[in-house]
Amino acid sequence: MPISSSLAARLRTGHSPAPAPGRARWSPYARPSVPEPCGGGKASRPTLRLDPVTTRLLGPVQKAVLSGSSRRAEPDAPEASARRRRGNDMTSPKPEPKPKPANGDDRTPVEEKRRSSGEGGFVFLCALAGHTEAISGISLPLGSDKLYSGGADGSVRIWDCNSGKCVDVIKMGGKVGCMITHGPWVFIGISKSVEAWNTKTGMKLSLQGPSSLVCSMAITDEMLFAGTRDGRIMAWKFPSKESKIEPVFILSGHQRPVVSLSISARRLYSGSLDKTIKAWDLTTWQCVQTLFEHKAAVTSVLCWDEKLLSCSLDKTVKVWTLSESGNLQAKYTHAEEHGLRTLFGMHRVGKTPVLFCSLHNSNCIRLFNLPSFDGMGTLLSKKEVRTIELTAGGLLFTGDCSGELKVWRWAPQDQEAVADVHS
Repeated sequence: MPISSSLAARLRTGHSPAPAPGRARWSPYARPSVPEPCGGGKASRPTLRLDPVTTRLLGPVQKAVLSGSSRRAEPDAPEASARRRRGNDMTSPKPEPKPKPANGDDRTPVEEKRRSSGEGGFVFLCALAGHTEAISGISLPLGSDKLYSGGADGSVRIWDCNSGKCVDVIKMGGKVGCMITHGPWVFIGISKSVEAWNTKTGMKLSLQGPSSLVCSMAITDEMLFAGTRDGRIMAWKFPSKESKIEPVFILSGHQRPVVSLSISARRLYSGSLDKTIKAWDLTTWQCVQTLFEHKAAVTSVLCWDEKLLSCSLDKTVKVWTLSESGNLQAKYTHAEEHGLRTLFGMHRVGKTPVLFCSLHNSNCIRLFNLPSFDGMGTLLSKKEVRTIELTAGGLLFTGDCSGELKVWRWAPQDQEAVADVHS
C-alpha cells in the first residue's frame, strides 16, 4: 500500500508497490474490500441482503433509533473539523428544516453534506434490537445467510439475513467476551472455553484451557489464539477432529486482561489493560518486544501491512513501524479528546483505506483516511461501540454498550443519505 500523504515523511517510509485491486487485507484475518459503484475486486464474503422489503419490515425499529443516526459519515470540511475539535459535533437528526442542536450549530445535515467534499459514506439502515447488555462480537460466516451477535447478557442471537429477524437465541451460561469468524466457523469466547460452531456442517467444538473469561481472539489458517482476563494467551491447533481440544501452548507475560490480538505475517501482537503491547514471534512463540509508550490501558491493536496501529484510554492512536533492527518504533501519534476503545480497518478498491476509531465513554466512531489521518466523519450510536464488522457488499455492523446492533450501508456520494428512504 503506497504512502503518499504528508504522513510519509513522519513515518520515514518509501513508496511501496500498490496491492492488486481487491486483494488488500487487514490483519489478523481477511477484511473485505468495499467495491466501488462501477466495479472492483471480487467479494470474499456473501453480501447481507437487506432489500427494500426488509427495510420496511424493520421500519418500526428504524424510527426508534437515536437522534442523528441517519447522518452519513462524510469527510469533514475545515470548518467542521475545527468545530469538532472544540467539542461541537453536530448530532441532531434531519426531522425538520434548520433544527437547533443543543451545541448551537444551526447547520442541517443536508447543509453539512453540501459543504463536504466526500467520496461517499455510510447510510444508516436499521437497528436490530434484542440484546440487553453490551454487544461483544458480530460474525457473518462464509456461505451463511445468518448473522451472529454475542453480548454481555450471556446470549448469542442469530439473525436471518433475508428478513432481518432474530430466529434463535442461544444462552451461553455466562458473559460472551468476544466473537470472531473464520470461513464457515464462528468462535465464541466465554468463561473458561472457546466454543466453535461450523455453520456449514453443524459441527461444534469446545476448546478447553482458559481459567477465566476469553476477552479477545485471532486466528491463522492453523492456529487459534485467545487472550484471557488473567493475562495469558492460549493457542490451539485448528481445525481439529476432536470434540474437545486442549491448548498446545500458553503465552504468559501480561499482568492484566489481554483485550486485543492481531496477527501479521511473522508476529502476534497483544494489547492489554496493563498498558503494554507485546510482540510474539510466530516461530519460536517467544516475546520479542514489549512496548511501554501508552500511558493507559491498551484497548485495541490492528496490523496494517508492515505497520501496527494501537489505541488506548490515554486518548491516542499510535502508528508503529519496524526499524532496521526489526523492533517496532512509534512513528506517529494521533490524539483525540476521549480515550479510544476499538480500531477497525476498511479497504476501498483504488482508494485510501479507512480507519474506524470508537471513542471510550462516547457515542461516536471517528472515521479517518490512512495514512494521513484526515477526518472522514462520524458515526453515532446510543453508547460506546465495542465491536465493528464489515461485509464484502459494503454493509457495516456496529454493536454498542446498550445492546443495540446497527446496520449501515456504504453509499456513493451521489446517493441520498437518509435512513427512511424505503419506509
